[in-house]
Amino acid sequence: MQCPSCNTELPKKAKVCPKCGTAIGKPKGNLRVMAIIGFVVMLIASLLPMVQSGEKIKLGLYPKAYAFGYMNISMPVMWYLFIACIVVAIILVVARKEILSIIPVAVSVVITIVSFLAFDFNSVEGKVMGGGLKFVPHSLTDLLSNGYNGNSYHIGCGLIVLAIGVVIAIAGCFIDVVKPFKKDLHVDTKYLSNSLNQSLSNKIYYYRGFYLMFLPVFVMIMLFNYWPMLGCRYAFTCYIIGNPYYMGLYHFVTMFTNDVYFWQAFRNTLILSIIKLFLNTGAAVIISLLLNEITNMIFKKTVQTIIYLPHFMSWVVVASVFKMMLAPYDIAPVNSILMNMGLIDTPIDFMNSAQYWRGTFYVMNVWKDTGWGTILFLATLSGISPDLYEAAQIDGANRFKRLIYITLPALANTIITVFILNLAKVMNLFESVFVLQSPITYTKSQVLQTYVYVKTFGGGNSDYGYTTAVGLFKSFVGMILVLGCNWASKKVRGRGIV
Repeated sequence: MQCPSCNTELPKKAKVCPKCGTAIGKPKGNLRVMAIIGFVVMLIASLLPMVQSGEKIKLGLYPKAYAFGYMNISMPVMWYLFIACIVVAIILVVARKEILSIIPVAVSVVITIVSFLAFDFNSVEGKVMGGGLKFVPHSLTDLLSNGYNGNSYHIGCGLIVLAIGVVIAIAGCFIDVVKPFKKDLHVDTKYLSNSLNQSLSNKIYYYRGFYLMFLPVFVMIMLFNYWPMLGCRYAFTCYIIGNPYYMGLYHFVTMFTNDVYFWQAFRNTLILSIIKLFLNTGAAVIISLLLNEITNMIFKKTVQTIIYLPHFMSWVVVASVFKMMLAPYDIAPVNSILMNMGLIDTPIDFMNSAQYWRGTFYVMNVWKDTGWGTILFLATLSGISPDLYEAAQIDGANRFKRLIYITLPALANTIITVFILNLAKVMNLFESVFVLQSPITYTKSQVLQTYVYVKTFGGGNSDYGYTTAVGLFKSFVGMILVLGCNWASKKVRGRGIV
């Protein structure tokens, strides 16, 4: 935790800054998080059915049950405008312009009203000549008053969730700017630099050169990282190239209730990724501690170079090397050694055995990534003051106690930071699994990424909508893991990195 006035690092549960005397208390009324949650709820609502058939509101909609929302409106551009308004509102809240963020929220509500009153909605009614889908337009007022095809229509869960999101967002934006609820900090100006007293526009103008240099990177990130996120809308459709049609949460209901292979892949993803994360981080810390004890610099640099090299090899090359070493023949290195030692009688097929596949996977990942992971830990160790070790040695502390009471506490922040950063990637396991797995080992090696690949490109009918839903769920779980670990870090260390 840091002092809000002078940024001095404070001990846990400190009430007064020892440097500037600022009273430290829990911030009052900082409801930006509440506003952002409201915006996220509105985003989710735009993907849910606004009007649907049936007497009860159902989240899962099957192909024969009609539902209407942003996904099957005759003007899809309205959904993109709605998303743009929400993104602008989030940016304004992050920039501490809470009162201005109410404007894009109001615009998004107007867009919703106009969309559902001025435009028609399309439903799939069979096929036309040539194999294309036949779309029939419907009016919202006609659906609610007269129904269609013998079915009565009611307000869907999307409108209810949207109303809840709007209330949460406006409450978070409005309450935070009301004076009695505002955070009141008494900051001594002598601890503030001139840059902190400048307005945002002045800062942008002053650092315009840096922003200009950052512009190409920003454009690239927006085009290749954020723009494809709009494709998440297809997780709620039966995706047919050129003619996707809305299916509500049908894919998610199927995923969670009927697809045993999905749960198998999800379980394997968590097991492989989390064990790999602990093994790689632990091995990197141990090797860093050992390298830090080496005094011969030539030998130390040589060892570092050798253990760094595997990181620059592609997974295809690494898998080929391990397949040759672990080949199920008596002349293969590993099987030959085990047979000569009398540990086995016949060669073991490590790559095609469900019993040994995971162990092989862990060894290969540790061998490839551990050396690269030592860089941050060695940099942290080099920053520890030698005076601490000398003082501890004078006090009679042996090498083990110096490791426990000086080295490891100094490494704690770096270990947690590396752990959180790598935790964000646990759901993205693909290359290292794909180059090793075979149909024989699917029960132990099939992960979400390879499952999506097989469902999309493995032959037969490619279900793009379903695989998009799986990818969206995977991203959501990864976000929850990172935020949860960051929250735990704040509880333990007093600060996180997100």
